[in-house]
Amino acid sequence: MVKKNQNSIVGSGFIAKNFIKYEEFFSQLGVYAYAAGVSNSLCEEKELFIKDKNRLNQFSKTIEEDGTLLYFSTCSIDDPSRNKNFYIQHKLDIENFIKKNFKKFLIIRLSEVVGKSTNTNTLVNFFFDKIKKKEKFDLWADANRSIIDIEDVVKILIDFLSINKKITNQIINIANPKMSTAFHIVKILENITQTKAKYNMISKGEKNWNINTSAINDSLKRCDITFKKDYLENLLKKYFN
Repeated sequence: MVKKNQNSIVGSGFIAKNFIKYEEFFSQLGVYAYAAGVSNSLCEEKELFIKDKNRLNQFSKTIEEDGTLLYFSTCSIDDPSRNKNFYIQHKLDIENFIKKNFKKFLIIRLSEVVGKSTNTNTLVNFFFDKIKKKEKFDLWADANRSIIDIEDVVKILIDFLSINKKITNQIINIANPKMSTAFHIVKILENITQTKAKYNMISKGEKNWNINTSAINDSLKRCDITFKKDYLENLLKKYFN
């Protein structure tokens, strides 16, 4: 069979760049990773979401018949305080589109991923940017977030695919099962930057939600990844010190 598509990873952003060195690995497994899309979770421009869906639709036509689509979605779908916004509704719409239009797929829902990224729309980058610039921002009093290192995301997914070569048509979460409050994240960044944050504490967010990470438990053991008490602080020091 002639390959329709020589690119196993589509996208040029933060997630795509961190998996690009595994492009050959994906190709050998017949996995096609769609790591493109809207990067700002607060975006409300319908045209961008339509463009993203059209791009995925075009991408579907380049995948080999027996290929598996790997799509990066978001764990925020399970957060009652956020899952009604445009971005998350779009992710859910794309997930349903994939289920209906792809024979073989694996949907990876990610939590808040931290790494070397210039995207100031991500939660931690947003906090860091505002604190450094001494600008005021809204801080959700009841927000709980799962923070994970991009390097751990890569290790977990590569291990998962290596062991489960035939796994398809599933949705799994790759996340830190231990939640952190937005307030706690800001406090750590204050210590790192030695700068007092300026914020309006507002009564928003959802404390009582969690992420089921049971699907990656074996990968966590094999990769020797543990989410200890100091995981978050060490992670933020790693990228923001």
